[in-house]
Amino acid sequence: MAKSDKAEIHEMVTKVAKDMMLKYGLRGLNMVELARECGLAKATLYKIIGTKEDLVKEIAFEIFNMNIIKILEPYRIIDDPVEATRIFLDNYLNYAITAQKILIQQIYKEYPLIEKDVEEKYENEKQIVNQCYINWQKKGLIRQDINVEYCIEALQALNEVYVTASHSEEETIERLRASFRCMLLGMGIDV
Repeated sequence: MAKSDKAEIHEMVTKVAKDMMLKYGLRGLNMVELARECGLAKATLYKIIGTKEDLVKEIAFEIFNMNIIKILEPYRIIDDPVEATRIFLDNYLNYAITAQKILIQQIYKEYPLIEKDVEEKYENEKQIVNQCYINWQKKGLIRQDINVEYCIEALQALNEVYVTASHSEEETIERLRASFRCMLLGMGIDV
């Protein structure tokens, strides 16, 4: 098998596995079913992906890259706190909750070392967001009498509470929307 063929097959297997996880959860990611779905023998599947943990780790990073890095992009390119925060919230609440629930509720519980790896990447991204809010605060665009880092930590804690709770996706989104809006208003950002 040529390297390009192996890479294409690996990409296809990862996509099918991610789709299975998003549809059925981590427990629904059955390697025999994945091999069948991809038209591969089980042994060939393992030669391509390594272990199930390797595959899950790759999917976790893909979820992270797709959800966190892409969704935080407004903080890299928009210098208006209301606009950047509004776009972030719209993207996060409309697209990322299902994957975030799988990442936190399932993958991290089953594979705690994956959580550590993803969290290291997340800390780097969180620093970029913190710096944006600090800069906006220095420019007088948000309230001066607050500690931005504490506010961001509180938003993160609210997120974790609701994403790890057993609420439906719709209720999780509504609770996050209301909680985030309240916290952001307190920061002087009317989204």
